[in-house]
Amino acid sequence: MHGSRSVKRIQQACEPCRRKKSRCPGERPTCSYCQRLGQKCAYNIAATSVHEAPHAPAQTHTVHQRRIEHRIDSLEGKLDTLIRQLSDDNDENAVAVASNPPPQVHNARHTRTRVRGLAPSNSTRAKSPDGINLPMTKEHMLAMGRLYMSWCHAQPIMLFNPESFLASLEFRDRELLLAIQSFGYRYPPGILSPQQRDQIALTEREAKNLVMDRIADSEIQLSTLQTLCLLSLSEFADGKVAQAGLTLSMATHLARAVQPDNTLGDVQEFSDCARSIVMLQNLQGGVSSSPHIADNIDAVERGFGAAFAGGARSMTAEEQTGVPESSCQMDSGIMRYAAELSQIWRMTRAYAACRVGSKAPPPWNQQSDYSCVMQMHLEFDCRVPVKYRFAANKFGDQDQKSIEQQRHYWGPWLFIQIVYSVIPCILNHPFLLSMRLKSFRHTIPQSFIHQSFEHLNRHAGWIMYFIDLLEKKAFYFADLSIAHCIAVVATIHLQHSFVQDQELRDRAQQGYEQCLDFLQRLGGTWPSVSTMANNLEKLRASIVVVESSHMDERASGQPSFAIDAQLLWDILIYERAGREHASVDQSIFGNTLSIGVAPREQDDSRGNAAEFDLVGSAGISGHKAVSKETPVYAPHEETLRPSMMHRYDRLGGNGPDDVPTFGGSSTAVQDRFFEGMGGDQEHLFLQAHDFGKAIDSWLEKY
Repeated sequence: MHGSRSVKRIQQACEPCRRKKSRCPGERPTCSYCQRLGQKCAYNIAATSVHEAPHAPAQTHTVHQRRIEHRIDSLEGKLDTLIRQLSDDNDENAVAVASNPPPQVHNARHTRTRVRGLAPSNSTRAKSPDGINLPMTKEHMLAMGRLYMSWCHAQPIMLFNPESFLASLEFRDRELLLAIQSFGYRYPPGILSPQQRDQIALTEREAKNLVMDRIADSEIQLSTLQTLCLLSLSEFADGKVAQAGLTLSMATHLARAVQPDNTLGDVQEFSDCARSIVMLQNLQGGVSSSPHIADNIDAVERGFGAAFAGGARSMTAEEQTGVPESSCQMDSGIMRYAAELSQIWRMTRAYAACRVGSKAPPPWNQQSDYSCVMQMHLEFDCRVPVKYRFAANKFGDQDQKSIEQQRHYWGPWLFIQIVYSVIPCILNHPFLLSMRLKSFRHTIPQSFIHQSFEHLNRHAGWIMYFIDLLEKKAFYFADLSIAHCIAVVATIHLQHSFVQDQELRDRAQQGYEQCLDFLQRLGGTWPSVSTMANNLEKLRASIVVVESSHMDERASGQPSFAIDAQLLWDILIYERAGREHASVDQSIFGNTLSIGVAPREQDDSRGNAAEFDLVGSAGISGHKAVSKETPVYAPHEETLRPSMMHRYDRLGGNGPDDVPTFGGSSTAVQDRFFEGMGGDQEHLFLQAHDFGKAIDSWLEKY
């Protein structure tokens, strides 16, 4: 509608033709078009001869009206051009209301419309800022949503209501859809192709960019917190520990900013999201190396709003949040106890990472970190209802189909069973105990030695039992903390893979290989688990035979071994186990970062590790403060005790005839150690003379 010709034609047309945008013949005083339709024909005289009546109010109004119409026509033309360009690029396909699907809107800002990634039209892809297409059709996202709910829901957190989740996908924000999509690409479990890994990385990056845009624009929604939770899980699984920690810290900070009387979006989803953030902090958040490991729990709970669930609350969850506990998934049912156990798991992680000073109390002291975690472990055992315990569930009797249909229950149930069992394994790990006893110069209580060995023995057997069940049922879990539990047990098997006893050595090597194979299969889906398996292989390769100057102190001249102790310690620390060489993650920094020499590379005297002899002994074989002459039982009872110990074997492989005797010398310590793996030997204690050479303090440099 630009140019002199169009303007001239408009000025020559009559008023009825101009309003209808019809081609006017221009006859005067009545055009043939108006004459044919029988309508009144009138011309705008002021448009052509304004000077004839400059003060006529009706004509002046008509001129102003024509100018407005002309401007509107011009704007419509520009809009048509813009729409055609957007349609050609296929860049934006749908406009919808931006917010989660809460029943009511708490703030007028939440009603602003945003461009969605979920396209209801026939378009199949949305283009990312990098120019790479991301599938975001409704059908595609429904498929991704089903995969997420099948494989990831309640493993380990619950963010959505499973009954309304799929129906709400088309109303959820684009960044959350992308985060869900990044999980869906990993399932069904298998080895990810390079194209899949690139797609996952692209999806995560796009979701992170959208989240940062919301933060920069002060437009934080519930979907922002949910997206940060999912991104933190995914980044940690990919070995980006520093990125995952930063993402989780942002979610924690934003959730803390919500006042106790307020909520963000849907009340139930916000409550679940807040509790999920706390659980993620317990599972993979940073821990302090302070000897006071209880401070780690206080640091998580301190400053949180009422939406967060604490371990020792003065008010119930319903009183704090205003949401009935039955409607909050993370604080009801089996998830309540999984979240509670995660607090003890955080303290256990701090126990493994703690650098113990020379003045630290011994493990049996009630003020020690060992006693603190063990007390919480026992208290948790008291609170778990019978319906969630092993005997009431019969996991081994379930068929694979029913297990897959109830993954939202069996996932948390397995988390409780495995994490509960691995906590005593970490507390009594020979390496970690030797660190805490390195400066102890008095006599170690015999009861503590026996109790420590029994805990390590029995609970490691339960872990192996569940590995067998997981393999038989082909159950793949999405909770990476369970993978780390298996890696911890693998280090215990590795210690016993170099003993002199042939039977024990074969069992230990078989157990180590079973753990390693399990982690390698899971590593096809989760890169950090694959790195855990690689680190375990490097740890085994680091073990070498060294000459010892104290061979006369060893029984039967058993050779001494050296191991990469720093690598072993790092594998026991969750946030390092999934990193290359089990090192601290520095990948978040730019090229200006100067990398120092690692402590492992500074130590060129690996042969000195033989003095501390961690490898090749059953459990913590002894200490220089252990009395070698104190028997376990009275002399006349030693031959009677075995018949009272083995009531049954959990794995069904051993009967009373297979139980080794304590009174005779035909059964070695190592045999008794692995005889109890998977058994119910609640009174399997060792005599003092069963322990070999003491484990000296080879961590003096710490």
